[in-house]
Amino acid sequence: MVTSRAARVDIAGPEEALRLPVSQVDGTSRETYVRWLLERLDLPRLEVPSAPTKPESEPTPVSLQDYLLYCTLPQDEIGFAVCGHRDPFKNIKRKYVFEILYGMYSIEIARLQDELRDVQAKLRELRSQDALFTRFLDETAWENRAVIQQKLEAAHAEVQELESLAVLKAQQSGAATRTEALRRRVVDLEASIQELQAEIEGEKQSRSNLERLASQLESQIERITRSIVAQRHLGNIEFIICPRCSSPVGADRAKGDECYLCLQRAEPQLSRQDLIAEGSRAEAQLAEAQELLEERRKRLIEREKVLAAKRAESAEVRHELDFQSRAFVSSEASSIAEVAERRARAMTNIARLQDYVRVYDKIDETRRWAAELDQRKAELESALDAAGGETAEAYRRIGHLEREFNGILERFHPPAFGEEQVSGIDRQTFLPLFRGRRFDELSSPGLASLVNIAHALAHQRTSLALGLRLPTILFIDGLSEHLGEEGLDPERVEGIYNYLIETSTQIGDALQMIVIDNEVPARAREFVRLELTEGERLIPSG
Repeated sequence: MVTSRAARVDIAGPEEALRLPVSQVDGTSRETYVRWLLERLDLPRLEVPSAPTKPESEPTPVSLQDYLLYCTLPQDEIGFAVCGHRDPFKNIKRKYVFEILYGMYSIEIARLQDELRDVQAKLRELRSQDALFTRFLDETAWENRAVIQQKLEAAHAEVQELESLAVLKAQQSGAATRTEALRRRVVDLEASIQELQAEIEGEKQSRSNLERLASQLESQIERITRSIVAQRHLGNIEFIICPRCSSPVGADRAKGDECYLCLQRAEPQLSRQDLIAEGSRAEAQLAEAQELLEERRKRLIEREKVLAAKRAESAEVRHELDFQSRAFVSSEASSIAEVAERRARAMTNIARLQDYVRVYDKIDETRRWAAELDQRKAELESALDAAGGETAEAYRRIGHLEREFNGILERFHPPAFGEEQVSGIDRQTFLPLFRGRRFDELSSPGLASLVNIAHALAHQRTSLALGLRLPTILFIDGLSEHLGEEGLDPERVEGIYNYLIETSTQIGDALQMIVIDNEVPARAREFVRLELTEGERLIPSG
């Protein structure tokens, strides 16, 4: 009964007071009501493949509603479907819940499937990169790695020879003089680096102030939430910095009863609506502060990248200045310029060849990583085969379920036909079998209702007997909807109610059963809690 996935739910108990979004995590909370409820019911929080035959398919969470498929017999399904199995999506979740409850699917299997999905995604990406690199180099002058390596070694040797020649000319003709432009460039770069460092320090200080503000707002939201849930007055919040401008504030700036933050007299009483409005304002301010933090983080990363580039450029210019200082001689300017030009061409050639070598290194790394991932994929698939097999313990639990199901169904006096003597559970679909006949082969809605009720009760009895995690509540809507008033049908309705009463007597509060029916046998009248006529559209309060 909410308007959105982020709507708030108040939770109050002896040891906790929470105000959580229904199912969507937001910037003010890392928990949701749905997750909190799963934890309180001791149900595992699992994500399973949306296509059971493809472990790499998109994962989907197993929710509380999926577990309740085994706890609810709706009036429009009781004679036609088992736990919504005719709906493809519900049927997938129904099978997963069965496997989880009876030990055929575990958190370990979910972890293996998650890792397998990641491995297969990375393998696809690596193979795509390998194909791209290969197409890039095919039928070019650089498709032979050995040739590239030979040319790279020759280029390095040429550069060393040219630098030695330039230094020799400088030593013969005097000191180098054409370095002024490089020196000015070094000075400019150093000034730019200092400015960037100052900007980075300023960004870090601003981010620190915003983090302190966000921390204050989170504490404020937590206290507001507790006050909303517990209906208590929100206590004083001591601010160190202004939540609007981040300037330091202190109590000594106020007079008398004035608030040292806004310099107004504080109102002594706040209503719950005021607290909720204040909480919403604080949450909005927290979201704004977090957005500003993210902007500061991105700006800081950009400044640091620019600073790194400037430092790299400064190192290059310094290296060039050192070379020019040693090699350039004014009297042989033309000769040295020619040597420098040849060296520059050789350096450009080296850079290009190194780029191609790095491409080959990347190809080698990609193939090596792909081989490791292929091996890991095989290991995960073997582990899944071993973990996903039906263990002896799972067989034992399903055998217990089958005995409960057959025993309960026989108490309802079903028709005496079928290929086999007993009813059971299909080990492939996990749907009930009526004496060898599949549920979808039952043409009578009345017989399907008997099977459906016995199946739901058998799961509850088995869960209680073996300590499984099925929620201990059962809704049966329209119990006698498809059972008539002639032949053996009244006796079957009587048998169902007798079994429900007997079960309630035996296990008491361990299982809550809620039955909605138009015709209630005399023996069950004492258990009726509410009667509604056709004119009553709402359940009266109380």
